[in-house]
Order: sequence, then structure tokens, then C-alpha cells
Amino acid sequence: MEATPVRVIEYFNGEKQGIIPLFQRPYTWTKKNWQTLWQDILSQYDTADDSTHFMGAVVSIPARTVPVGVNKHLIIDGQQRLTTIALFLRALKDVVDDKTAARIEDYLINRHHDGVERFKLLPTQADRLVFQALVLGQPQDEDHLMVQAYRFFGNAMRERDLNDDPIDPARLFNAAVSSLQVVMINLGESDDPYLIFESLNYKGEPLTQADLVRNYVLMRFRHSLEPRGDQEVIYLEIWKPLEDSLAIGLPEFLRHYVMKEGEDIKTGGIYAAVKKRLSLLKEAHEVKKELQEMRRYGQFYEMFLNPDRAPSPDLRRRLATLRGLDMTTAYPLLLRLFDAHFSEQIIESDLVACLDMIESFSVRRAACNVPSNSYNKMFLQWARNFTSDRAVHWLSSQLVAGAGARRWPTDAEFRAALQSQPQYGKKSTRHLLVTLEEHWHHKEKVDLSAATIEHVLPQTLTHAWRLELGANADRIRAELADTLGNLTLTAYNSELANLPFAEKKARLATSHIELNRWICEQPQWTDAEIKTRADLLVASALQIWPRPSGPEAA
Repeated sequence: MEATPVRVIEYFNGEKQGIIPLFQRPYTWTKKNWQTLWQDILSQYDTADDSTHFMGAVVSIPARTVPVGVNKHLIIDGQQRLTTIALFLRALKDVVDDKTAARIEDYLINRHHDGVERFKLLPTQADRLVFQALVLGQPQDEDHLMVQAYRFFGNAMRERDLNDDPIDPARLFNAAVSSLQVVMINLGESDDPYLIFESLNYKGEPLTQADLVRNYVLMRFRHSLEPRGDQEVIYLEIWKPLEDSLAIGLPEFLRHYVMKEGEDIKTGGIYAAVKKRLSLLKEAHEVKKELQEMRRYGQFYEMFLNPDRAPSPDLRRRLATLRGLDMTTAYPLLLRLFDAHFSEQIIESDLVACLDMIESFSVRRAACNVPSNSYNKMFLQWARNFTSDRAVHWLSSQLVAGAGARRWPTDAEFRAALQSQPQYGKKSTRHLLVTLEEHWHHKEKVDLSAATIEHVLPQTLTHAWRLELGANADRIRAELADTLGNLTLTAYNSELANLPFAEKKARLATSHIELNRWICEQPQWTDAEIKTRADLLVASALQIWPRPSGPEAA
């Protein structure tokens, strides 16, 4: 390994090409980074002496290729800086004289070569076409970060310098090519490029856990300068589809993918866990097989994130419910369940039954105020011990067997909680009310998307409500206002507020929501009506969210 301080322009000088390999992420620098570079260049522009400005390190390794064409090297670290310098030069080319413009063009293209070898810098595939269009002066996607960077520098060059004078393009060019310096680190064949890559990320955007995994995965395969090389095939056929389908959900998928075997992985340990898993595989074909499995599980996870992509209405509804309940801790177990179903080990009705049990487990525990901080350990244990043999019976026995903080509340506990414990303010309560409403199976479905939770007996008592409730008004409000029997759904929450019961029920009658029908039939609204309505709703809740009882469940 050789490390030498050089002017950054040397990476663009002569017949050569810097190739940003597939394992690198796309261009990510934004205005904050462009502004920093611009200020660095302006500071050199304003300096009369021959001082230099250090920009960090650029790590490269010679690319193995046939002995024809331009000299090629892979950029292992420093791609964001080199790309931004190229975009700066392209913007500068628009404002300098023809002679200087020709010099800049020599920094951007290899004049005597065609095709991809024409470009001094070859970004990764995700950015390549946009970059090439920019260099050649062709129309581009204005939303792309590279185009935005080019526009930023172009606009900045037409502003004024630190002394409020017009910027001199020739002087700006000289400052950029003579003063910006990096440490050029050239790796030899015996050096480990990934070890270097892991340790260097100077002045760049911090690499995410998913970035690190992608880089490690792709560097397990041979890089080829020719189309359809091993690395490119893995990227195009496995990694990119996974990355595109999961988007910002990719890191959590990688975490849950490893956790499905029962290992507890923290958010910051995703890369280490995946690397440990893949490092056990010595041959490239073994790594490819594991990545194909990862892609297959990624398709299940895509359904978790976007339930509409599930193949059946039953699965779509249940996945949307679990997503609404924020049951992400169940995802490692769900990955095992979906794998069992899509590999034809369990039928869809069994998968649906398992999802229903997980929903009931969650809803009942939330209603009964059972803490959810033990979910992670419980679902990890179940994921580790999962068996597809009689999966419904197995999961039922696991859920029922828990006690204390791991319990699945019984009918008696669930009933008592819904009758007398406050439910308002819980994340699960709106789901509980919406599901009770849908349990009526309307022929004409009511749109509940804008409906919010309404207290029939208001949280703040007016004179009219005190007359309605009598001498025990304050006790009734304190004990029952937030319980299920007093809660309903309406799109008119702000309008109803503290209206007297007669006026409130008149407005509720226009909502076409079945939850309100019984309320509107009552001549008054006191503790007796609240408790009676709670009993009616509990009867439905016990049907919707059942729980096996007794030893036969196990």
C-alpha cells in the first residue's frame, strides 16, 4: 500500500479512468456538503500564497483488465469527493473562456476513446447515465442530486466572492486545480480493500448499516469490467431488487432476517451480524445461495411494510392490522410463518389463524395494560423454536403457556378491563373500535379513515352534563369517561365537544356508524348506559379476539 499527498486534479489528469464499483452507494452529497466544498475552494481563491487545502483520502486499487484502452482503477473510498469535484469542474466549464473550457474538458473526458472509456470518472450504475449526460451537456433529470450539485456550483459561480466582488472564473479554476489536495492511497494486490474501506469515510456521509452490508456482500464476488460479471449479476439480480423493494425498510429487514433464528440484534449491530453470518460461507456460490434466500425473505417483508402487496385479501387485512398495531417485534416470527406458507409447509388458512392469534394476543394485552417490553424476547424465542408441524396448535400452545408479563389475558381479565379500565389514549384503542364497527358487516361500507375517538360523556363536565348525571357526576366521569362503554367513532369530534347529550346524539345519528346506533336510542347517558354498552361491546370483542382456554389449548 502506498500513500502519497497529491493534488486532487491528478485523478483527472492523463488518459485514465476512475471506476466507482457496484458495492459503493449512489451519490449522496447534498447542499450541506456542496456548501462546505465551495467555501473551501473560495478560501483558496482568496489566498495569495501557494497554500493547499487537504480534502481527506482517496483509496484506489488497480483494476485488472486487458492491456488496451485507458488505465483503470477502482475507487474504494472517496467517490463522493471525486464525483463532486467533477461536477464542480463541469459547472466551471460553463463560465470560463474557451481555452480554459477545453482544459476542463480534458479533465472530464478521454478525447481519443469512445464508449464508457471516454469518461475520466465512471460512477456506479445508479448514477452513470445522469453523470454522462451532464458531462456531455445533454438534458438530465433535474431532481437527481448530481444535477442539483451542478446547478448549485453554477449559481454560486455567478454570485460574488468574500470581498463582494464578481468571481473571476479563471482564478477560481486555478485555485481548484492547484490548491485542493488529497492523500492518494494505492492498494496493492495483497492488500484487503474492504478492510481499508471499513475504516475510511473521511468527511463523507456516515455509512448506514445497510450500506456496509451491501459493500461487504458485493465485495465477496469478483469485480469485472465486462458486462454481466459476477458482482454485477449479484447486484442487478439480487441486491438491487431487494434494495428497491424495501427502500428505507432495508436495515430493519436485515436485522429481522438474522433475528428469525432467535438471535437478538440491536440496530447498530446489523452489519456485524450479517457479516458474521456470511463469513461462515467460504465459496461464492454459497454466498449467492444465502443472498437468494435473503431476497426471498425480503419479498415477505415487503408485504409486512406494504400489506397491499400480499396475494390475498385475508393476508392483506391481517398484515395491515399488525402494522397498525406496530407489532414489528413479531416480524422475526412472521418471517418464519410466511416462509413455511410460501414453501408449502402450511396452508393459507393456518397462516391466517396464526396472524389472528398474534393480533388477539396484542389487543388483549394492550387492553389489560400488560407491558409490551417483553415482546422482543418472547417473539425471538418463538422464532427460534418455530416448527411448521401443526403450526396453529404449536403457536396457540406457546401463547397460552405464558404467565405474568408473558400472559395472554383470559376472557375474564379481558372482559373486566374493557368494562372498567380506561382505554382512551392507547395506540390499540382506535383499532379496537374500528374492528368492532366492521364486525357489523355493513352492506354499504362506511369510510372510517377520518373517524376519530369521541367521548360520549365528555372529559370536562358542563352544567348540562352535571344535571344529566346527578349528584355523582364527578365520580362517574372519573371512573367511566375513558372506558370502552363511553367511547365511539365520529368524524365530527371537534363539533361535538361538550354538547349536551340530546344534541350530541342527534349529530351522531347522521354518521351512519353502527357503534353510535345504540347510543342514539337512549333517552339519557349515565353510568347505567355506559356499563350496559360496555357489556354489549365486550360480547363482540370476545368473539373477534378469542383465546383458547384450559389445558386443551396446549
